[in-house]
Amino acid sequence: MMMLAFLVDQAHQLACRLFQAVLKEEGSRRSLWDHVRSLFYSLEFDSMESIYRALLYGYRVEGLVIFNDSS
Repeated sequence: MMMLAFLVDQAHQLACRLFQAVLKEEGSRRSLWDHVRSLFYSLEFDSMESIYRALLYGYRVEGLVIFNDSS
């Protein structure tokens, strides 16, 4: 299953123009995956396409909401 997932991922990277544009913008796969991981952990996205678009075109975080412990 892992090999199949790797194959699908590699085929997607070769065929997806958005991914290729983001990779070119980032300069290296390491930089790309560091930024993807950072966005994935800190903000809510509905798809990888949204993450790629944010990296390629930029994004803005509107504000910080801090939840208060009411105890």
